[in-house]
Amino acid sequence: MTTIDYRKEKLLNKVNNKNDTEKDIFFRILHYFLPYWKSMIIILFTIISTSILNIVQPIFTKDIIDIALPKKNIRLLLTYILLSFGTLLISSLVSVGQSYLNTFISKNIIRDLRSDMYENLQSMSIKFFTNVKSGEITSRINNDIGGIEGIFSNTFIQVIQGVFSFVTISLTLFFMNWKLAIISIISVPIFLIPSKKVGRKRLAIATETQVKLAELTNIITETLNISGIMLMNLFNIEKEKNKEFEKINEDVTKLQIRETIVGRWFIMTIKILSSLTPLLIYLFGGLILIKYNNISIGEIVMFVTLVTNLYSPVNTFSNIHVDLVRATALFKRIFQYLDLKSDIADSSSSKIITNIKGNIEFKHVNFSYTKKSNTLIDINFKIESGQTVAFVGASGAGKTTISYLLPRLYDVDSGSIFIDGIDVKDFTLTSLRSHIGMVTQDTFLFNTTIKDNLLFAKSHATDQEIISVCKAANIHDFIISLPDGYNTIVGERGIKLSGGEKQRLSIARTLLKKPSVIIFDEATSALDSNSESLIKKTIDPILKSCTSLIIAHRLSTIISADIIFVLKDGRIIEYGNHLELLKKCSVYKDLYDKQFRLQN
Repeated sequence: MTTIDYRKEKLLNKVNNKNDTEKDIFFRILHYFLPYWKSMIIILFTIISTSILNIVQPIFTKDIIDIALPKKNIRLLLTYILLSFGTLLISSLVSVGQSYLNTFISKNIIRDLRSDMYENLQSMSIKFFTNVKSGEITSRINNDIGGIEGIFSNTFIQVIQGVFSFVTISLTLFFMNWKLAIISIISVPIFLIPSKKVGRKRLAIATETQVKLAELTNIITETLNISGIMLMNLFNIEKEKNKEFEKINEDVTKLQIRETIVGRWFIMTIKILSSLTPLLIYLFGGLILIKYNNISIGEIVMFVTLVTNLYSPVNTFSNIHVDLVRATALFKRIFQYLDLKSDIADSSSSKIITNIKGNIEFKHVNFSYTKKSNTLIDINFKIESGQTVAFVGASGAGKTTISYLLPRLYDVDSGSIFIDGIDVKDFTLTSLRSHIGMVTQDTFLFNTTIKDNLLFAKSHATDQEIISVCKAANIHDFIISLPDGYNTIVGERGIKLSGGEKQRLSIARTLLKKPSVIIFDEATSALDSNSESLIKKTIDPILKSCTSLIIAHRLSTIISADIIFVLKDGRIIEYGNHLELLKKCSVYKDLYDKQFRLQN
């Protein structure tokens, strides 16, 4: 299980209890078959057909032994042989079609499950992702969902096929000879009783195995990427991480071996009984033939053939129960994630807001990441449309948190945030965030081209629009100097670009969005003074057309702001313009002295 906060753990436990029984899970699984009901009907017809054909073929064998051979009729013999072969051929062709439909349905269901989980995880708040390891998420989507494919491709179809085969063959056996039929099915309960116990053992082992697989996936995800490799190289911890990987890998191997071995004695017993029953039929059938002469050799052979076919679905039932119980561990983990609800979501009263001016108000806002300490305490301020405001303070004062609350990456614990007099909770999330642009200190770029990374802001942007914002961000000349220009692949997380180049690209991407509100969170921290000055001069006219919030340690970037809010320990302790704060705010003056006067 992942390391999660108390509320998330409580939610997961609730979901886990909800899906605690195999019956609940079974009906949830059936739901995924509904879109493919037409294919399922065709499969049902193929199952009925093969069940009947499996009975017809032994009948031809009986007639060969009892009619064609005693009469020494070659023509009749060939007729029965051809009919038997034809039955086998048709049955095989039908099975091929059934196999294709099985694969078609199972692959599509797995696709649907992965899509549902990915979509649901996309709706989760930032809080969820800060408390869950990325490897855990990858494991649920790949390992867990991939591990249940066999349930959809084989198990459910085998259950239906097994039921039809068992019923049709049992009725045929009782119709032929009820005494031999009783001998044939009397051992069936012996097959099924131990399967429940075996299933419970495999469930426990499978649950532990999936947890270990998630840990293994997490190590792979964290270490086998650019950032992870660089960190391990710089700190020489490759051997330590390798030992950690080997330990978990060894645990996974041992658990998988245990799971495979569980029930081997049970399976061996089933095989012995499967072989013993036909011998009993030969024994009792032979005695009836010798003593009463009211059964033929062909009927005995047919009976043995049908009994062999009967035990095939019985074997399937016993193994399926074990597999289903084992799969319960995977389904529980999958449905846990499918049932998660985001703590930030649209309400029934949320509205799509198409235009905003950019008036912002925080009213008595309180917020904490954990219950132990408050990050923001009674935050109150107003920003007029078109103003440029800045937030300054020591690390941990709460500056970045304010920027997270405005687009509802997190929700306030108490108080309210308004844009143009409308509570942000009354916006739909999509419309709220469409009006807000954000440039962060930790710039994230996808491993694709520069142009594609820019188009995330506006998918239908023209080349001229892209060039215009890149010029504004002082990155255009650099881009066209590259061999592939705007089609240059940036590498994982933009590894091929410098920190300053990534930040300028991020600024260009935000400007392409044309937001009404722009947030700069340490957006020029990786730029040299010359680049910072060039960007500032270029984007100043653009910032005047929107409301801008600047969060910075460098006071040089915010000296010209209309209002500067000074934060300390989660509170706004003073506000005003640069000159006013130098006179009346000792905290601000200390920051200024350290960055400017002491440098001189």
